[in-house]
Amino acid sequence: MTSVDEQSQMTTPQQGAALLAVLVVAVVMVVMLGVASSLMQQRLTLAQDSQQAMLDRAEVYAKANELIYLTATQRLTFAGISRGRDAKGAERNEDGQFLFPVIGDELRFDGYTYQTEEGLSYSIQNESGLLPINSSFQYWLKLWLQGKGYNDAEQARFADTLADYADGDTWRRPAGAEQHSYQREQLPPPADFLLQQCTELYKVAGWQGLLERHPELVNLCSLRRTPDINLNAMPLALWKTLWPDSADRLAEGRAQGQWFIRYEDAYRIEPALLLEAEENYRPLGGNYFIISVSKGGAQYSTSVQRGRGSIYPFRLRQRPPQSLSE
Repeated sequence: MTSVDEQSQMTTPQQGAALLAVLVVAVVMVVMLGVASSLMQQRLTLAQDSQQAMLDRAEVYAKANELIYLTATQRLTFAGISRGRDAKGAERNEDGQFLFPVIGDELRFDGYTYQTEEGLSYSIQNESGLLPINSSFQYWLKLWLQGKGYNDAEQARFADTLADYADGDTWRRPAGAEQHSYQREQLPPPADFLLQQCTELYKVAGWQGLLERHPELVNLCSLRRTPDINLNAMPLALWKTLWPDSADRLAEGRAQGQWFIRYEDAYRIEPALLLEAEENYRPLGGNYFIISVSKGGAQYSTSVQRGRGSIYPFRLRQRPPQSLSE
């Protein structure tokens, strides 16, 4: 007969093999469960991200529509677009003039970026405060170039090439460029028409290097043809280039709700304006407004033209997404 010790010695290898198999199966199951859990977590995260992106887009479009409505229907003051929250904004005197030039409930229209606790960013930019790139009188563009360190000859070259690109003739200005210049530089021919988008500046002969050094110029550009500029609507970044010494005073004053109502108000901030012709600037006006809204990866930008009289309430012109900055 086989002894107990002999039976124990015979069964130990079999038990060990069975235990090893169980451990292998357990490890495989753990790995499979881990992979399955990771896949489920990835799909859950993807679903949550998709849901949040949809909510962000909905919030962006809702805010954009609200701003379009306010821009198209509410009063334009020296400080911005009224939100219609204060009844005094509608009060007039016997001559029909508004009693209050600034109401206090305005949304700034100088490109200032508003931020909500939920991460929504939005801004309104009155285009009358930007460089009028379609104007035949490029005084403000030249002044901006001067602020960036370009001399008179370089200013004339940029202004003349821009004018030749936009006009309908083939006559070359002294420092400009017409079709043969574009052929020599292997560029598409000039449009010979007013710019329809500020990004068209990249197509102007000799402007590529300028925009590589100063890409912010595209966001400081307006398609207006009128040469004057609204000082209250001028972005701080543009003011800092034109008059750097008074930029901090301007920013502080705007933050405290101080706006130019009379020309003298502007002179106190920037005395150099006394040397400028008054027809080149003003403290009020503008019919085109750039609205930009973003949250997360959702962005929306459009240009709103306020209607005049009873012809139309407003018009929209889609724009490429614009960076939001003060």
